[in-house]
Amino acid sequence: MAGEDDAVSSTAGGFRLRWDVFLSFRGEDTRSTITKNIYEELEKRSVRVFRDDEGLNRGDEIASSLLEAIEDSAAAIVVLSPRYAESRWCLEELAKICERSRRLHLMILPVFYQVDPSDVRRQRGPFAEHFRAHEQEYENAVVSRWRSAMAKVGGTAGYIFNASKEAELIQLLVKRVLTEIRKTPVGLAAYTVGLDSRVEDMMRLLDVRSKGIRVVGIHGMGGVGKTTLAKALFNRLVGCFECHSFISNVREISAEHEGLVSLQNRLIGSLSSNTMSVNELNTGISAIKAIVYEKRVLIVLDDVDNVNQLNALVGSRQWFYEGSRIIVTTRDKEALPSHLVNELYEVRELHFSQALQLFSYHALRREKPTDTFLTLSEQIVSLTSGLPLALEVFGSYLFDKRRIEEWRDALQKLKQIRLRNLQDVLKISYDALDEQEKCIFLDIACLFVTMNMRREDAIDILKGCGFNGEIAIADLVAKSLIKVYEDSILWMHDQVKDMGRQIVTEENVVDPGMRSRLWDRDEILNVFKDDKGTRSIQGIVLDFESMKRPVKDPSEKKRQVTIFSEPLRAMVNLRLLQINYLNLEGHFKFLPAELKWLQWKGCPLNSLPSDFPPRQLAVLDLSRSKIEHLWHGGGNKVAEKLMLLNLYGCFNITTIPDLSGNRALEKLILERCSKLTTLHALIGNLHTLVHLNLRDCENLIELPSDVSGLTKLENLILSGCLQLKELPSNMDSMVSLKELLLDGTAVKSLPESIFRFSKLEKLSLNQCKHLKGLPELIGKLHSLREISLNDSALEKLPVSFGYLANLEKLSLLWCKSLTTIPDSIGNLSSLMEFHTYGSGIKELPVSIDSLSNLKELSTGHGQILSRLPDSIGGLNSLVVLKIDQTLITELPHEIGALKSLEKLEMRKCGFLRSLPESIGSMRALTTIVITEADITELPESIGKLENLTMLQLNKCKHLCKLPASIGQLNSLHRLLMVETAVTELPESFGMLSSLMVLNMGKKHPNREDTEEIKFILPTSFSNLSLLCELHAGACNISGKIADDFEKLSSLEVLNLGRNNFYSLPASLRGLSLLRKLLLPHCKKLKALPPLPPSLEEVDAANCTSLESISDISNLENLAMLNLTSCEKVVDIPGLECLKSLVRLYASGCTACSSAIKKRLAKLYESP
Repeated sequence: MAGEDDAVSSTAGGFRLRWDVFLSFRGEDTRSTITKNIYEELEKRSVRVFRDDEGLNRGDEIASSLLEAIEDSAAAIVVLSPRYAESRWCLEELAKICERSRRLHLMILPVFYQVDPSDVRRQRGPFAEHFRAHEQEYENAVVSRWRSAMAKVGGTAGYIFNASKEAELIQLLVKRVLTEIRKTPVGLAAYTVGLDSRVEDMMRLLDVRSKGIRVVGIHGMGGVGKTTLAKALFNRLVGCFECHSFISNVREISAEHEGLVSLQNRLIGSLSSNTMSVNELNTGISAIKAIVYEKRVLIVLDDVDNVNQLNALVGSRQWFYEGSRIIVTTRDKEALPSHLVNELYEVRELHFSQALQLFSYHALRREKPTDTFLTLSEQIVSLTSGLPLALEVFGSYLFDKRRIEEWRDALQKLKQIRLRNLQDVLKISYDALDEQEKCIFLDIACLFVTMNMRREDAIDILKGCGFNGEIAIADLVAKSLIKVYEDSILWMHDQVKDMGRQIVTEENVVDPGMRSRLWDRDEILNVFKDDKGTRSIQGIVLDFESMKRPVKDPSEKKRQVTIFSEPLRAMVNLRLLQINYLNLEGHFKFLPAELKWLQWKGCPLNSLPSDFPPRQLAVLDLSRSKIEHLWHGGGNKVAEKLMLLNLYGCFNITTIPDLSGNRALEKLILERCSKLTTLHALIGNLHTLVHLNLRDCENLIELPSDVSGLTKLENLILSGCLQLKELPSNMDSMVSLKELLLDGTAVKSLPESIFRFSKLEKLSLNQCKHLKGLPELIGKLHSLREISLNDSALEKLPVSFGYLANLEKLSLLWCKSLTTIPDSIGNLSSLMEFHTYGSGIKELPVSIDSLSNLKELSTGHGQILSRLPDSIGGLNSLVVLKIDQTLITELPHEIGALKSLEKLEMRKCGFLRSLPESIGSMRALTTIVITEADITELPESIGKLENLTMLQLNKCKHLCKLPASIGQLNSLHRLLMVETAVTELPESFGMLSSLMVLNMGKKHPNREDTEEIKFILPTSFSNLSLLCELHAGACNISGKIADDFEKLSSLEVLNLGRNNFYSLPASLRGLSLLRKLLLPHCKKLKALPPLPPSLEEVDAANCTSLESISDISNLENLAMLNLTSCEKVVDIPGLECLKSLVRLYASGCTACSSAIKKRLAKLYESP
């Protein structure tokens, strides 16, 4: 049963598209007009927009960044202007957009700017001349492709520009985009070839419309495109399933300690809102079974290599709910057992023509090589075995090589290696890197990707090693050797990663101690155990975090992993060392002098020993350690080159030593150091510090009095420092500060020096219970974009607030002592979000109409606000208005002027008596939520809301009728009117052609209410062909229900419980999609007619007059049957045939207990 609020489920292990919208336009026509306005509006709504700002200076070839952006976008807005087709680049973009749309259903939104759509479709008018010119210069096939794209887009429903209604057009466009990007799929490669036919083949095997559970295995050699196919299928199917999950890198993760349990937790987390975490394999299996048994799910397991992984994650088809689909990719066909996998699909190499096209794209950024490079391209492609990854990487290797001699040299390299496997091709690209790039590539392949490291963290570490990590990572991305996905996580194709690791392994196949980088746990432990460390080793990653657990018995400490430091003595070139959650015993003087990065999470020491010599150390991460004092004896051993010190979650540390001797420290993280009471007095002399994080240092009493040296500090995070009562008075020197977070501190006032922070953009003072006011000086923070004072003791806002010209967000939630807002608030011309919900504000200022950019306004709660100002109609940009729990009795007529408003919420507004007729003018409205109001009817004008998709009127107990105009709401999907007084639906109700969910259930009537009015359904009700859910419990539906139910052909859930009808229509059997039939407490129902075979749940509990049940042997999908207290039922014909039945409730069925036992016996006896 659908809830009142839609939930969005996450995708585990999948990668999101980088851009929400690709913006295509002709710069000379629209760059500074409508395109600029569209771009800015989307940006304000946090939509990620790709706009080509270099379009005026393009070279001969279309930029790869443009092609990649098209592939990596969820939607494309095409601004078609009179000179659009004059540009071959615009036409090429358009063609690529159309191709992407055909392959992966990218949404195209055309804007017809001063052009007629029919001219676009037929290339007439201003476009005719441009195409004649193109035909003189370009091949017919190219121009034909462009014409097809124009025809397609010209025939697509779009937005026709009208100068007087530009703002309205842009708002509708933005609304459509926001609706679409909620369904953003996982990202695919920038360019794919041959994918369409593979997807269609797989769609036939998956047969999503059929019943039952299907598990399809995709197998093929590495780099052939299995993952790409799985992602494309996931994107195609994700909207068809209640829950979905994409789990990547199964092979690699499962090889880690407790890796299978980690994978189980990923799957559980993505399929369920439950935050539970399992720590044992069998527990995980039980948890997964409990989730997937009740939900129709889509699961993709990528890169499986043995049956144990499948057993732990999707062990049996019997686990799953009807209609679920599971896709498994593997290199090894033997990893797909026949008892689990229904179908197999082999991904074969690309045909020669397809391979040539893919190679040409990556090498030349065109679909077909030029004559100059055609023969060489064909020879190269013939040597790559049609493997997409090889074609992509080798093509990218050649992209910046434009001399024919360079291509011939590359061809000779391919011929010389006599291709044995894909890694031979990949290595050619590696060999072309300079020495620094090779070093960074191997660091990433062998060390960083194992840790799911973020790009920013990798750059910090590489910077500490003397490398320009930012440039190097960008170059490796350009060469298709690594990718940076959502949340800036570094990602590498497993074949590329394997190639890098193979290079290191081949440094010495026999002796790991002679290799440059070590990542295999067993090999590392053997190197330490046998003292085989050498000068060759540059990096080690050893993480036992998955094994950490509390140790109560001191004797158990011996069982924890311990390594000895002496083997480190020989590792003189060791730069990178991770030793998480283990003991390091011995002399620390053996730590190499060249060490740049040390990560020792969970370090068991009370302090770093006196012989710890990290003179070259750049990054020291001791998070979640037992450190009490950083250095033994309280001395200062800080490395002069230390850039980042991370002590996150070191709960035992009480003091921070003098770090002022450091001349490089940029980031200091002390978050959750809960015993820390003070900072060293000289911390204010850290002239290089950019980021200081003291979040949740709950016992920190004060900051050093002198912070004059923090001239480069940009982020100061003090949220959760509960004992911090004041800030230093002389903070003037923090001239670079951009972010100041003081949430939950005990500060009573802010020092005057803060208000001279000319660069401050964010100030957060949430839950500052002692802060009663702000000084007028706050108006001097001209760069401030966001200020949050939620749940603070604030009593008054200074008038100078109106001077914050760049303020975009003002949040005053739950400021109960705040009763007024100054009129100067109207001067905040940049304000987009204004929240006062839960505050003591009695009225909004009249000047609010001057907030021309305000998008979201929330107010109310506590029944204090009694009216909205008439001036609210001046909020031309308002999109969301939330007014909950107020004394408001009516909305001003002027509210109808809110042309951009999409969402109106008025929950628990018990004094609201009516809605104005002007509501019909709010044409952009998509959602109206009014609950527990005193309204008796809706205005007739509501039928004009052509974009309304959701109307909720729950517990409006005096609402007795709906207007006839409601039938005009052609976009309405959900109508929720639980516990209203409506007893009759208008005849026009059947015109709601888009209605999918109708909930009009009542509260269970009191027994003495014998004269309750009967509910009347209109004859047109059966016209609701898209209705999926009907909830009409306790509606006093009596007598015989009309026999035209089969017209409700989309119905999946039918809830008629607690009604007074005595029979159900025979047409019920025609509801071929019905999954749930809920009839509890229908006391007068005498018989169940033949039911549709699609049913999965039937609830007829407490139907005390029920005597007969038609044969249910056809209900092959029925999992639950509830006949509790149906005391007159004498038999359940066909019960013994219900192979899917899991739950049968028949207590109180005294008349048929023996018959049930006999039929159940037959059920259990059947094979």
